[in-house]
Amino acid sequence: MSSTVVIYPIGTALLKAEDILGRDRAWQAENATQQHFLETFLNTACREESRSIPEIESIASMDAAVINEFLRQRGFEIQLAPFKDEVEFGAASVLDLLMKWMQPGQETTLTLHPDLVGKSGQEYPAVQMTEGMSYYTAEGHSHTIAKLQTQTQDAVYMTRLDTAPTGFDLLNYVRRLTITPNYDYKDLIFPMVALKQQVDISWLLGMHTFNTQNKPVIIVQALQETHLSMDALGAHAKSAVALGFRTMAFRQAPPKPNLIINGPMLVWCERPTLSQPLFVAHITPEDWKKPA
Repeated sequence: MSSTVVIYPIGTALLKAEDILGRDRAWQAENATQQHFLETFLNTACREESRSIPEIESIASMDAAVINEFLRQRGFEIQLAPFKDEVEFGAASVLDLLMKWMQPGQETTLTLHPDLVGKSGQEYPAVQMTEGMSYYTAEGHSHTIAKLQTQTQDAVYMTRLDTAPTGFDLLNYVRRLTITPNYDYKDLIFPMVALKQQVDISWLLGMHTFNTQNKPVIIVQALQETHLSMDALGAHAKSAVALGFRTMAFRQAPPKPNLIINGPMLVWCERPTLSQPLFVAHITPEDWKKPA
């Protein structure tokens, strides 16, 4: 099954929520995926990059119907559930990126590689490019990578990858690729694409911040829908993110748990004037006794 990772609209929707929350909110993670998102995206230079991408537009509203109409007008099916009262609001963002190849390709067909059992011999609509591409190899990746120039500064890369990670692991896989030129190929033939899918971003649920009144605000709805089209003329990528937020009443922090060292323990003592610990001990239950 195809999978997509489009991060910038998520960041833009969170930043657009600041129209209601107040500027420069600090989000707090409730799970490891949220923590990874904050550390590698939202709390990095990508935060300001999200504000500067002209192909992304966004909206924030206290009325879910307003956000849903914004999404419908741009060709997306995802819809936020109605907000219950004045403590709920939402934000949405849409990336609409149209890229035209430097030189158009020609329509053709291709068949699946015989290694892919079950569908071998089946034909698919494809594109044959004779100009505007270059080829590369990457250490640790077994297939050649093609780079297609567009009529802007954007470039599109493609390569075969039979088994792929998902989510942030897929994004990290791409970021780790270090490419070197390859001059072994002439034309490029790749399948046409018409993809529409709803992406599971439920990992965002529960991530929270505080508004300017210092009240906690939590993400209670998280939806994403992504479209990708590729043909002989170019590629068109669209992705929408819709988030619902709830402002919570003031509440006391839950009591912190006790730290119980109930197994063999390591104990050591350090002194500022010494370069090594003054003593180190690993103590097992045989010596768990009340001292005289």
